[in-house]
Amino acid sequence: MKNLVGEWQLSKRALVRNYKLVFNVYSKKWHGYTANLQATKKFEDVVYGVVYRLTQEQLAKLQAQEGVSPSEVGVELEDGNEISHAKVFMWNSSDSGHEPSAAYRKAMEAGLQDHGYDKSHIDRVFGDSAK
Repeated sequence: MKNLVGEWQLSKRALVRNYKLVFNVYSKKWHGYTANLQATKKFEDVVYGVVYRLTQEQLAKLQAQEGVSPSEVGVELEDGNEISHAKVFMWNSSDSGHEPSAAYRKAMEAGLQDHGYDKSHIDRVFGDSAK
């Protein structure tokens, strides 16, 4: 994230319900599949991650990099607060998913670790996503 937008104002661990994490967007940069959210409409489906407070300029940089317009989802923070209109980049794909490239997975794991997720939690994140 830092390579894409520079320093951000604030970041917090968060989750989004009614979605699952899938790796179904091919990236030439990563030489493999990257993360995407897929709506399930099941409350018990949860994706753990990080929410960032960005400037409008940073959001525009991120949007240019991602190549799609952001959608809005409700996000729950660890402290119980909610963000009802968090922006997320999602691609329309019915593909059920693939294994991410080793480099992409390593980068994603490092980001989760930087935000305090432990190894067992990170393993759960990846364990359910590429099926």
